[in-house]
Amino acid sequence: MTISENGINFVPHKSIEIKNLSFFKKKYVSIGSYTAGKDSVISQFEIESKYSLLLIKLKNISNNCEFNNHLSDNYPTSGYFNTVNEGLYETNVSPDVFENNYKVNKIDFFCDSAIQNQIDNDSVKSFSINFNKYAIKINSENAKVIYSKIEYYGLKSLNANVLFYKIENEGYIFIMTPLKKDIRLDKNILYDYVFE
Repeated sequence: MTISENGINFVPHKSIEIKNLSFFKKKYVSIGSYTAGKDSVISQFEIESKYSLLLIKLKNISNNCEFNNHLSDNYPTSGYFNTVNEGLYETNVSPDVFENNYKVNKIDFFCDSAIQNQIDNDSVKSFSINFNKYAIKINSENAKVIYSKIEYYGLKSLNANVLFYKIENEGYIFIMTPLKKDIRLDKNILYDYVFE
């Protein structure tokens, strides 16, 4: 049975563990995780009662996996999706992204606003955006997409820090946003939180 037949299931207070990384040094609450089979694939956290953190785990990342950024709001989002509500915005996830034997060779990040790069090396890509919507496409496949859009009435755009971290054959996408629309989000706060 494939994950797309099951979808992903929410488990309260469970969180993804990352090899060689213990990034929770500040006050946080683990809201829970979405699981595909026995594997936690998406976790939600609240940081210092100010920020929302979404963590997405991708398995089977190839050694030469490409990670590309694009300024674009024109991308297809077809197929079946599970929805993760982040308060000010929602994230829609194709369960096919988490198939067990699916090799990830390319990740494309599309955003409707300019992407401001902070760090770009072999294991870490870190950038900030001010988005109304964005999409993450795996291996250029229209059916393997994670996309987000603002759902909060009257809010046109939202600041976010995005970080992609690769270790061995696993990849992690961190997306940090304010919990409320009037909370400031510094450009490097996510990187400092994860690695310092």
